[in-house]
Amino acid sequence: MLPFKFTGGFGLSTKSIGFIISFQGAYSMAAQLFLFPLVARRFGSLRVFRFVVMLYPVLYLAVPYVVLLPKDLQMVGIYACLVLKVTAAVLAYPSNAILLTNSAPSMLVLGAINGIAASTASLSRAFGPTISGLIHSAGLRLGYSGLAWWASALVSLLGAIESAWMEDVSGRLDPAEDEPAPDVDGDAEADVTDDLEAEGETAWVAIPPSKDTSAPSRTEICLGSPET
Repeated sequence: MLPFKFTGGFGLSTKSIGFIISFQGAYSMAAQLFLFPLVARRFGSLRVFRFVVMLYPVLYLAVPYVVLLPKDLQMVGIYACLVLKVTAAVLAYPSNAILLTNSAPSMLVLGAINGIAASTASLSRAFGPTISGLIHSAGLRLGYSGLAWWASALVSLLGAIESAWMEDVSGRLDPAEDEPAPDVDGDAEADVTDDLEAEGETAWVAIPPSKDTSAPSRTEICLGSPET
């Protein structure tokens, strides 16, 4: 059975921390450009998102135990957890954005939905570090250095359960803007005009009566030859 009450850290130098952060940025950019398009095209946004949110609780639960590894394996564990975390983030955020966009019933509400989502994400980024920092401080006082990670695992587990009710809709219900509406009246009028022109007859086009009683109630359009 894994222990829960332990403290400690890696004692890394500033140079090592900087190299780890640089590796994180480089791998994140490469995965965003090459990995996500392949995975999303193969499995779909909803399946990818569900897999990632189910991976997060396991990742958050396992990260604190890397400090218990032997010294020669700690860096291997750090990079393994880092790769899993970056991969999960690269796959989760674009998939979430695609699902959110497809869920909008109309283009009229798409801006409001994206605005609410962005505001919620910003609010979480604002209060998340504060709350997790308080939990981590409490865990250190109690002798549980992984308390903040396990609390994050619990929150992500709730999100993974909630993803079971998510659906990937086909798209919005707006009509296609590039499809012009059929001009039924215009087509009918053109057909009648063509027939009258072919027969050389006179067409009478009705005009709504005006307020001027002396104005004619119809207009004569001569389609025949000048001699007629």
